[in-house]
Amino acid sequence: MKTGSPSRKFALPAISSSVLGNGLKLYAVPLPDLPLVSIHLIVPCGAEADPVGQAGLADLSAEMLTLGTQKRSSFRLAAEMDGMGAILSAYAGWNVTSLHISGLSEDLERHLELLREIYAEPAHAPEEFEQLKQRRIGQLIQQKDESQIIADERFQQMLFQGTPYDHPAYGTLESLPKLTIEDVREFYRKSFLAPGSFLVLVGDLSLDRCLPWVEGTFPDLGRKKPEVREFSPSLSRGIRTRIVDRPELTQSQIRLGHIGIPLAHPGYIPFEVMNYILGGGGFSSRLMQKIRSELGYTYGIYSSLEPRKYPGPFTISTFTPTDITFSCVQEIASVLRSFLDGGATEQEREEAVNFFTGSYPRRFETLSQIAQRIIQVELHGLGIEYLSSYPDRVNGVSLEEISRTARERIHPQDLLAVIVGRAEAFRQSFESLGPVEVLP
Repeated sequence: MKTGSPSRKFALPAISSSVLGNGLKLYAVPLPDLPLVSIHLIVPCGAEADPVGQAGLADLSAEMLTLGTQKRSSFRLAAEMDGMGAILSAYAGWNVTSLHISGLSEDLERHLELLREIYAEPAHAPEEFEQLKQRRIGQLIQQKDESQIIADERFQQMLFQGTPYDHPAYGTLESLPKLTIEDVREFYRKSFLAPGSFLVLVGDLSLDRCLPWVEGTFPDLGRKKPEVREFSPSLSRGIRTRIVDRPELTQSQIRLGHIGIPLAHPGYIPFEVMNYILGGGGFSSRLMQKIRSELGYTYGIYSSLEPRKYPGPFTISTFTPTDITFSCVQEIASVLRSFLDGGATEQEREEAVNFFTGSYPRRFETLSQIAQRIIQVELHGLGIEYLSSYPDRVNGVSLEEISRTARERIHPQDLLAVIVGRAEAFRQSFESLGPVEVLP
């Protein structure tokens, strides 16, 4: 079993971790080369905890933290950040809420104090919430007719219907107008200060100075985990086609796929290598070579598996002229079947391994990138050693493992197809594959 040459040596920065008396876990990475610090406060709760009908609540609640505290208005808070040359941001992803401050290391204690205040004493001012909600609604109105966004949202909604992943994390035009500041306050009360929260400090800092300060000033964590709907996805059988009818379009947006595996799954790294060969490797991928280079059906096509706590979506994304929409989907399915039947070549395996091992150090170039790598492994329970062992694990993926992963994890006979385009031009053709539903 050939697995290539030893992977390039990668020196992970020194990472220390401590669990403080208040229950908060702290990661610190001292890097004194530049007088900068990047601070990330992480709550293990995100859009997956949005109640039914309240899509976007977690993300709005996160951004509200940046819009004032009980001591400082949003204007004053922004002015203090600007005065220090610091940047403040907050967002909710699927499995996480992140509060981030970056700035000069000379202001580290000031940054930490403001972070504590923002986190523990939010203002939740009604006028700020209404302005934020209207800005978000305005953004969604601007993008509601963009076929690429429609395809992404509908694919997610239909693939994960009835699960915590069945809505956009940023909300919808149906859900956002109904949200109130009381909803935000209740979500904060239930979901923030949650057990499992942790702090990541990267940059020009001293652990001896930071640790006692954080332990003495940050509030104790709560004891109850946020409520999340049960999620036990199962693979739907057969090919299901959903067409979002847009008669004015001359090109179709195509999304094909099914539910995949979570980031913590032991087969995730083999899947990464396999997917690079199939559709994640740009112009060298099988899908790009066939669908773009040989057939000329599109300018771009790629496949991806989104890393999440629960199984995320495996998606093939492309666009093509209306009259060859059905042919494009047929050829994509043909590439999948051919890949499952024949597997990868040793050259393809080596190119994929070289890409992942060679580009890996670039994932640690900035303070924020280092923090993000730590956040990812902590959230998914992978352990810090995962970061240092990753290149060797990639290098150890064999041809046999790539073939087995493709056969076990790619299901061309059980795809959800979501197409945004002129339904009348290709609906009948898709009915030959299975049930078709046309949506407004």
